[in-house]
Amino acid sequence: MAILNANLIKLQSRASTKDEAIDEAVGLLVNEGKIDQRYGAAMRERETVANTFLGNGIAIPHGVPSARDLIHDTAISVVQVPAGVDWGNGDQARLIVAIAAKSDEHLEILANLTGVVGDEVLAEKLIATKDKQEILAALTGAEAQGTEAPITSTTPPAPLEGFPESFEAVITGAHGLHARPATNLVNLAKGYSSQIRVSFGDKVADAKSLISLLKLGAGHGADIRVSAKGEDALAALAALQQAIATGLGDEEEGEAPKAAEDTVSTGSMTMRTWEGAALEGVAASPGLAVAPVLQFGREKLVYSDTAENSEYERASLTKAIETAREQLEELYADVSKSSGVKHAEIFKAHQEFLEDSDLLSAVDALISSGKSAPAAWDAEINAQADQLAAMDDALLAARATDMRDVGRRVLKLLAERVEASSNLPTEPCIIVAEDLTPSETAELDPSLIRGLAMAAGGPTSHTSIIARSLDIPAVVGVGKSIFDLPEGKTILLDGTQGQVVTSPSEADLKAGQAAISAREDERDAQKRDRFKPALMRDGSRIEVVANIGEASEAAKAVDAGGEGVGLLRTEILFVNRESEPTEDEQAATYTQMARALNGLPIIIRTLDVGGDKEIPYLTMPQEDNPFLGERGIRFCLARPELFRSQLRAIYRASAHGCVRIMFPMVSQLSELLEAKKIAEEVRLEVGADPVEIGIMIEVPSAVAMASVFAQHVDFFSIGTNDLTQYTLAMDRLHPLLAKQADGLDPAVLRFIDQTVRAADAAGIWVGACGGIAGDPLGATLLTGLGLKELSMSIPTIPEIKALLRSQSLADNKRLAQKALEQSSAADVRALMGGAP
Repeated sequence: MAILNANLIKLQSRASTKDEAIDEAVGLLVNEGKIDQRYGAAMRERETVANTFLGNGIAIPHGVPSARDLIHDTAISVVQVPAGVDWGNGDQARLIVAIAAKSDEHLEILANLTGVVGDEVLAEKLIATKDKQEILAALTGAEAQGTEAPITSTTPPAPLEGFPESFEAVITGAHGLHARPATNLVNLAKGYSSQIRVSFGDKVADAKSLISLLKLGAGHGADIRVSAKGEDALAALAALQQAIATGLGDEEEGEAPKAAEDTVSTGSMTMRTWEGAALEGVAASPGLAVAPVLQFGREKLVYSDTAENSEYERASLTKAIETAREQLEELYADVSKSSGVKHAEIFKAHQEFLEDSDLLSAVDALISSGKSAPAAWDAEINAQADQLAAMDDALLAARATDMRDVGRRVLKLLAERVEASSNLPTEPCIIVAEDLTPSETAELDPSLIRGLAMAAGGPTSHTSIIARSLDIPAVVGVGKSIFDLPEGKTILLDGTQGQVVTSPSEADLKAGQAAISAREDERDAQKRDRFKPALMRDGSRIEVVANIGEASEAAKAVDAGGEGVGLLRTEILFVNRESEPTEDEQAATYTQMARALNGLPIIIRTLDVGGDKEIPYLTMPQEDNPFLGERGIRFCLARPELFRSQLRAIYRASAHGCVRIMFPMVSQLSELLEAKKIAEEVRLEVGADPVEIGIMIEVPSAVAMASVFAQHVDFFSIGTNDLTQYTLAMDRLHPLLAKQADGLDPAVLRFIDQTVRAADAAGIWVGACGGIAGDPLGATLLTGLGLKELSMSIPTIPEIKALLRSQSLADNKRLAQKALEQSSAADVRALMGGAP
């Protein structure tokens, strides 16, 4: 069914205000039975959150998402106001396109509107026309002959001429081809030499161009066709078809926060009514903040508009892009460590923008025309970002900020000089800005930033996602009036309700500080009690220890309440250098850690490389399946001198503390026996006392043979990350499958249960050092399955110890047994919703 027809278009309106224009647009939709009259209020509410003026006299009012139940059928109405109405910020709207969308059927019209906005002549023609069919044709792509054209097709586009091979598919992700799935599609497509195109409606995108894919506007349920030509076309299409069928690794990107009662971890914060004057925005990251305002400013980048030597400009651009790529790789690593891989993936998408063929070709053309590299880059980045920003899909529009972030990163490297450095905070504050880029947000110091108040932006932007990961309260979409706040003025920011209280009363400040204190009390209590043992309510004791990789982290682990080190990743000593560390270097490092633990145990894992862990100077083999090749103990046994050197260093350090040795990736008994034989020879050579020796349980064969292995070791440590990937045959780093590689899958839990039962029968203990050990749900189930030790990242230690002290082992055992009976990880997590 068409969502725009002649009855939904009004020409020559005399509306004199924004409200009158919206009322007329709403009236058209109501008369056609498309919406409830009350949806008009939802459109006005949207205008208080974000101005819907696009440009060239065009505005696109639409309601807030919570009012979608007032929409009967997706439709669009058009009100032409030749004299114009004030749409705010000095903008005059003369063509009002009101949108009532239940899902994404309106995307093609929005895409067409992008073209109109960029064509001043066409925009003026539509504003002045007295023929409804001209408006209908421009917005739907139909010929102006009185026929209605459907906005989206119920069938995929026809095959592309010149592309003999293709398949049809439906985009199943909740948000369509937004950044993450589009990035995954691009990365897959780039693995093939063939030309690959994706068609949606009458648009065609290059599958190897992220920008091109995003501009398709293909939302949830979109019917697409993927076409290819070239020598590996069939292989490419087969891989892409499977990837699209499994969702392209999509997930709920940038899900906005739930209601306050669902998001506040301490339960101490409630919805409040503030007395002082407040600016309304959109809740982006929950929590309260009371602090002075800091108006954030960016550097001014100075560069020439033109250049004479185009080859020099191209070389400068290439160098800047390569440097930007390295910076993003470093940022990815930093954010992975502070906020998790999920949030760091944002910067992988940023890297993809740098390689976009459409973007680079357009920039090159501008350089050829005489533009300087920075001028050409800036112009094309902004042009592409403007097109994304004009789209009504919130996630796709938010990617405009990401593109500008990438653009500014490169532009800063190309600029002739940088003036007026950013106004970075030196004291606690609430930052006020237009809209921080993801890079700027990720580099903020959470100890100084109490909150973020942004004039623009949305709750699904990557900036908001990172703010939530850093636990910084944030309100976005407040509007430009936020800039009227004087520097240093104390304000109250309510990230849960989406309000910035600009003139808080004494009562507001008192209530706000009380709520903030209540939220921090639990964390403080956990920190104060961090040295208490994890003694459960029924007297059961669980050892909570740390995963570390550097000497300095040993003392930090103890200070966080860790009762030792459950995993020392020794491969950290081997990276970022040109040759392997000597025996003396290793012995000194291990000794320093053992002494810092002051008698607490430290489990030193022997070198675990291979798979995704590469160390160039070790001349690692080229393998088709590195995760099934020389990994862990296999690698060391194939290089006995390297192995013996490390073991000698470990035994030398054992004289200074409670040292245990652990062999990684053991899959066969012969590997364990050979490793123990070498270790004993080295021990006698060094003259050290015996130490406990254990193995990691990471592969199904180790589980199957656990009862046999248990006769030869002192302990097991379950590496849940690798055990999950090998049990489910899913690469935990795979862009499409990683989401399904869940350590709480019943298959993994059953393997853990089987391992513990074998260990119990042999009288040895079992620990875990994978990711789920430091997760509240995982810790609950692992202890219920009988694990005696949990090893985790240092910051999570106080929380997990406090959690275990609040539980009883008997309750956890009952819950674990129920988890073993579930059919999927989702079922396990649903069961855990009622966990104590």
